[in-house]
Amino acid sequence: MGLMTAEDAAQSLRNDQKTMFVELLQALNRAESDQDWPRVESLCKQILQRDGDKFDIWQRLASSLEARSDWTQSETLWRHLTQRFSQRSEPYLALAALQRKRGAPDVARLVLEQAEQRLGRLSELESSLKMIDDPWSSTEALVSLNQDAPASAVADAMQRAQVHLEVGHNVEAEAVFEQLIAARPLAFYFQYSLANLKLRRGDFSGVTSQLLHLFQPSLRSPNLLERMELPLILLQALSQQDQWSVIEGLLPLFLNSAPKDARLLFFQARCALEFGRDVEALPILEQTLQLAPSMAVAQQALGELQMRLGEWDLAILSLERAVALQPDLEAAALALDQARRQSLWIKGESALSRVDWPAAERAFRALLEFNGEQRALARLELLASLDPSELESPYQENSLSIDPAQLRLEQFSRMLDRLEGLLPAI
Repeated sequence: MGLMTAEDAAQSLRNDQKTMFVELLQALNRAESDQDWPRVESLCKQILQRDGDKFDIWQRLASSLEARSDWTQSETLWRHLTQRFSQRSEPYLALAALQRKRGAPDVARLVLEQAEQRLGRLSELESSLKMIDDPWSSTEALVSLNQDAPASAVADAMQRAQVHLEVGHNVEAEAVFEQLIAARPLAFYFQYSLANLKLRRGDFSGVTSQLLHLFQPSLRSPNLLERMELPLILLQALSQQDQWSVIEGLLPLFLNSAPKDARLLFFQARCALEFGRDVEALPILEQTLQLAPSMAVAQQALGELQMRLGEWDLAILSLERAVALQPDLEAAALALDQARRQSLWIKGESALSRVDWPAAERAFRALLEFNGEQRALARLELLASLDPSELESPYQENSLSIDPAQLRLEQFSRMLDRLEGLLPAI
């Protein structure tokens, strides 16, 4: 048998790679069929490591991310593909579809307009833009219902709405639900689905217009109060519009139906806080947290209230819990920083008033670790300027022949003499 030539070795390597590629594709097809999305992503990455120009594999990777609702990574990947394959329309169309599915039609429009600038006016881009401006352009006509509509028509419309929701066509789904509540105004599911869609796109006044009249005495229905989802959506929309008087008027009705709902109690506490009734809000917040100790916003509200009441150490504990429960609560983190600073300042000032110099120095040195705390530096400079005998704590007397009270008085008198000339400069 002759030796293998370099050309033969290269051909053998190409054959091995081709076989491996075919096996990977077969495994990828099986994983997609089984909806094993982590396996799909792993196989796509293995293939792309060998050939990064296979656009169809990139598409399958992005689709797997969307299939498991990993919107952030899928958006990042599609944006990458619009750069890597900038002369193809598919990544732009996919990115626009994803933005539309996430309820951001304006962002989708920008993506498609950018594609037109690069690729020209392609028919597929124009169709997608038309779909954003007129979501019914490629679907069936909008169903029209009234309270006399038969059950079969209502069921058909509900099925259409569900299909729209599944594919992320929220505009179409919202339009169908508008018709469904026209036909069945007291149906919880229809009211909830429509209100939730409006809330997600920030239409707070639309939520209020839809739901508020349902809880007026003339239309009030017990089945809408059996669950608190609708009242809570309404309260959230009203709070976004600062309509606290309306909220306060509605709360007795909702609390009567669910007196131990922590979410309702939190709205009750917020009403009291909005109208300056801090003393009233305190026990309500404490009761809220007894029912729902992991409600970060309630922990934050309690901590901020304790700050106003001068309970700095308690405020620190509450705000620490809030930040631990929900690290992205920026307002809670800022309030915690303020509470820690003020607590140290008060401890230092209290130690000064007791003529306890070491304790004062410890507090002001700890405060100095915070940025911008010039007041702490001024106090430490003042302490450093005092005589060593004045810095000795009056609580460390080592002589039984001196009256401790008299010693404290003399030290305090010397301190006052020193401070009289120094304090104006602080």
